[in-house]
Amino acid sequence: MRATKEVVWQKIIAARDLIKCHPLTPELATELFTSKGMAFFRFSAALIEWSESELNNVKQGCIQAYKNAWHLPRSTESALFIFLKHTQVRKAHCPWQY
Repeated sequence: MRATKEVVWQKIIAARDLIKCHPLTPELATELFTSKGMAFFRFSAALIEWSESELNNVKQGCIQAYKNAWHLPRSTESALFIFLKHTQVRKAHCPWQY
């Protein structure tokens, strides 16, 4: 299971970095990240038990990917992406919230 978690994490990182300097609209970039990076997590989440700290790492990867999609620096406050999920602002959807 540890190897599978490592593969999932590497896929999330690869998808996050793929949209780092992209010419896409933010909406398309987030859709690309979701389809490339989160698909692996969603599949494994049904098969493997993830600890709270591992889920927090996945959440941080998602947040950084959404910052990349909107061309925001890493230092941008992450609370905007976590707490404003019911508004029409730029927001991160963690894979387990669907």
